[in-house]
Amino acid sequence: MGSSDGVRALAMAYGRRLWSKMPNKTLSRRMFKSTVNSTIALILCLNPHTLSKLGGEPAMLPLIAVMVHPGRRFGTMLESALLNSTGLLLGNAYALFGRFIAQKICQSDLNDVDQLHTNYHNYRAALAWLAVLHILMLFFHGWMRCITHKFFFVVFPLFLVVHFTFTDNISTDAGTIAKNFTVPFFLGIAISLACNLLIFPEFGSSYLGTSIVQTTTELQDTIESAVNFFITPNKSNLAPIVKKKKTLRSKLNSTQAVLQECTYEISYSYLSPAQLKPTIDIIREQLSYTNALINACQLQLTTNENLQKSVNLSESALTSLRDEISKAMSIINTVIAYAYDVKDVHKDIDLQAVNFEEQLNSLARGIAQLDIQLKEEFKNLETDADDLITPNDEMFLMSSFHMNFKETANNVCNMLKQSERIYRYRVEREKRGFFGRRVWVSFLFSKDAMKGWYAANRPDVLNDSATLNGDASSRIFLGDNDKTIESKSTVSTKNKFLSNIVRFYKSHIPHIRFGMQIAVGLTLATFPMFVPEARHWFVDIRGTWIGFVCILVLEPELGSTFFVFFLRGVGVISGAAWGYLSYVSAIHQTNPYLEVVVTVIGAIPGYYYFLGTPYVKAAIIGIISIYIVLLSAVIPSEVGGTILQNFGKRCLAMIYGGAVALLCQITFPIKARDELIKEVVESTGNISKLLLIFSAGLDGENLQMSISQKRYDTFKKLSAATKSSLTRADVYREDAKNEPRLKGNYRDIEKVFYEIIFILREILDRLDNIVQLRRAYGSAIIEEFNKEAHPYRRQTIASMSNTVKAVGFALQNKSPLPQYLPSSKIAHDRLLLKVNELVKGKYHRSARLSPATSDSESDSEIVMSFSHRRSGAVDRILKGKFLSWNASSAAIEEVIQYIEELTELTKVLVGVNEFKYGFLSRSLYSDYAAQAARGYKQVVEGSNAQTTTTPAVGGGDVHSEFVEGDGDSSEEESYNSENDPVAIHGDDASTDSRRTGLSNGFRKRVFSLGSWFRGDDGASTRSFGEYGDEGDEGDIPLSLMRVVSRKSIVDRHDF
Repeated sequence: MGSSDGVRALAMAYGRRLWSKMPNKTLSRRMFKSTVNSTIALILCLNPHTLSKLGGEPAMLPLIAVMVHPGRRFGTMLESALLNSTGLLLGNAYALFGRFIAQKICQSDLNDVDQLHTNYHNYRAALAWLAVLHILMLFFHGWMRCITHKFFFVVFPLFLVVHFTFTDNISTDAGTIAKNFTVPFFLGIAISLACNLLIFPEFGSSYLGTSIVQTTTELQDTIESAVNFFITPNKSNLAPIVKKKKTLRSKLNSTQAVLQECTYEISYSYLSPAQLKPTIDIIREQLSYTNALINACQLQLTTNENLQKSVNLSESALTSLRDEISKAMSIINTVIAYAYDVKDVHKDIDLQAVNFEEQLNSLARGIAQLDIQLKEEFKNLETDADDLITPNDEMFLMSSFHMNFKETANNVCNMLKQSERIYRYRVEREKRGFFGRRVWVSFLFSKDAMKGWYAANRPDVLNDSATLNGDASSRIFLGDNDKTIESKSTVSTKNKFLSNIVRFYKSHIPHIRFGMQIAVGLTLATFPMFVPEARHWFVDIRGTWIGFVCILVLEPELGSTFFVFFLRGVGVISGAAWGYLSYVSAIHQTNPYLEVVVTVIGAIPGYYYFLGTPYVKAAIIGIISIYIVLLSAVIPSEVGGTILQNFGKRCLAMIYGGAVALLCQITFPIKARDELIKEVVESTGNISKLLLIFSAGLDGENLQMSISQKRYDTFKKLSAATKSSLTRADVYREDAKNEPRLKGNYRDIEKVFYEIIFILREILDRLDNIVQLRRAYGSAIIEEFNKEAHPYRRQTIASMSNTVKAVGFALQNKSPLPQYLPSSKIAHDRLLLKVNELVKGKYHRSARLSPATSDSESDSEIVMSFSHRRSGAVDRILKGKFLSWNASSAAIEEVIQYIEELTELTKVLVGVNEFKYGFLSRSLYSDYAAQAARGYKQVVEGSNAQTTTTPAVGGGDVHSEFVEGDGDSSEEESYNSENDPVAIHGDDASTDSRRTGLSNGFRKRVFSLGSWFRGDDGASTRSFGEYGDEGDEGDIPLSLMRVVSRKSIVDRHDF
């Protein structure tokens, strides 16, 4: 009985797992549309009446039907169709031009076989001319593919046309060639467009409302969670609120991608999709303030009583404003759901009863009440609490949250105004009845929208999977502008041309390298087609398939090429095998109906993997192989061959073409690891420049504005370029996992780079927030005290910038960090001391400088006079410029802490010239993870009161940082993988360190990354980093744990 229950439970579990893999409603509809589309193309090829109308290459019809599949929204479908059409037109023009010149060189109308025997020299010269054009086309193909995946839709049809036409007889007239490579292609595109519009049509404009409602709902939930976390004395888990950063950014990326789709659509509705663009722009701006609120929550885990007292002062105002924001966001969601016909939203609010003006006034009153209450509560503090209104950590953190929360409320007001306009416009259009709806064609009236179809650096960039299947959720938003900032040239006019060539080469090295790889690889794979003696043999074995496979296997990185070779191999073999089965089922073409049915059965799972899984490249070539192998035996041709022969030729093309691609990548490798380092180095260099851009007045000049419009524009462009670099670095980090590596497992190094990319993103978020606050409110220190404080500001910025540069150079040159780096923390502390002195000197001593009171004044009059003077000082200190500087200082302090963590992680990768333990030492990632996990656990459990020592900033003896009363319990909790925020291996790395007598933070000598060393038992071997964390990337990053724990443990500086 027990065994039967176990079997039943196992079967139910397996059934639930299988059910979870079943396609949902949207995916099922897309699979159905795509299957119908490719089946129609197959039937047209099997029908003798239509086959004669398709020209000499009818097999191209199902191929283009799979490439331009209808299983996506109309916007991306239309974009794909236009890009493919562009590639086809360019390919035909290029091929016809090449063949025209080749015919002039041959000066004969004989076929290729006769040309070989009677016109050899001219025939060879003509093939040489075609070979040169073929190589140039291949280089252009690789160049454009490397720029962006979107151009694959242009250059792949270009390759197909040129590659296949150059293998045809040179004597074939231009009209026949044009018909062969235009009719099936454009007919396939037309069928795909018809299926997309007639079968379960999907429009981005219909999905746009749903997408933006989801984004605003997530934004509302994030703001509420951040405020609740900040004002709650007993802190809950930090992980959920930190994860909301990524979730919110992902939803915003998806919304912007859908909006981009809608720009290229023809929609019929009450409102244009473009009317939501101002709202999306506000949400994108709000993302920085929301991240700042979450950042404040990260540092609010401290149990400092003064900070909690500061929070309690304005808790009621914060709660009231939070409720007003939530109410306004609910109205915004309801308006968008109503205006854009979103069905899956609970419309609990009666919009006719909503008074938008009153709601705006309520938000404005909430903002004003927050300012008033904060000032009043500080005025009512006891005299010994004056330090709370002078520059210190508590005031910095409180100011950061206060200012960003105010800006959040202001942005919600702007969103509410936009929503009111949308609602009024929708009501006005509805009053017109049937004529209220109209056709919206946005791209016809916007030059920028028209350029967007062919722009290489548009804001949302498709990744590889999204390029093929048109999934907007896979798009990556790279910022407002992905153009890098180039410094002005200082060379003379004489050398300007040469300097431009050098600059162009340096900026396009990846494009040139991949273009050369494509040209060399495809030339090696297909060179027999340009050799007169081997041309006929190459065509007979269907050598064009070899080039087709080789160009699909070659990827810009070595690891991607290996992985894609495996995927393409599985797809080609499985697809060719199913094509063979379909042909056999027709019984010598006596039953084509059964043949079509069997083909459909094989195409359905192919489209499931194509549209619903990450294995896009295996699926698409598998589906194409079904039709190509089948039609190569069904359709009469000069090559001919049985179905078994074509099956073997298809498999041979995969093996030979894929092997050539792998050989080319191994010989001239482009490693994702190297590209990852380049992107990280570029990001560090940009961040170093950003630190200098927003720091105006470092030479002591008087400034009326803390940041000018010119500086802001430069900062915005460079920040967007840095975000693009970090996004590409994340992609390369994932690609590097697929690369073969001789020095050891890459998994350990990948964790370090994950932390580094996270740190750089956190630094960039805080710099963006600093600039936005200074632009909105200014900075009191820069505008009032810059003459006295500029040497300290300059020292702080210089220390930060130089440290970031040193990290970038160390990673770029793979050289150890210098032993001594400038201390940004010390420089920042000196700046705070100076500012504290200046503030007290100007404001807090005002009471002493006022006229002395006479003996006849009563005590109450003295108290009232002092309170009035103190109230004036508080008002001046709490004005926007001082709060803005306080918030900026809080962000700069966090930036400094993250820079220190960046330095520690760089030591793990390249080492440091630490003369205490030898000329080179290298930190252990396991120690870094252990320190982060234990420190964060103590903060969460509130046990930091037991700490007796502070952690070393420079990465010293990490295991001596937490000295607890009960040694047994400490050791027992240290590596408990079930309770720690990150799971640590049970083997304690400190054992090996105690045996060697070295600090746990460093190794004895130099080891290459991934090298092997003895384990704790003295016999087994472990790779570098094996003692590290086993937590997944969904947990809190280790660097954030360390920043939070250090902020909580290190003693506050009470100025």
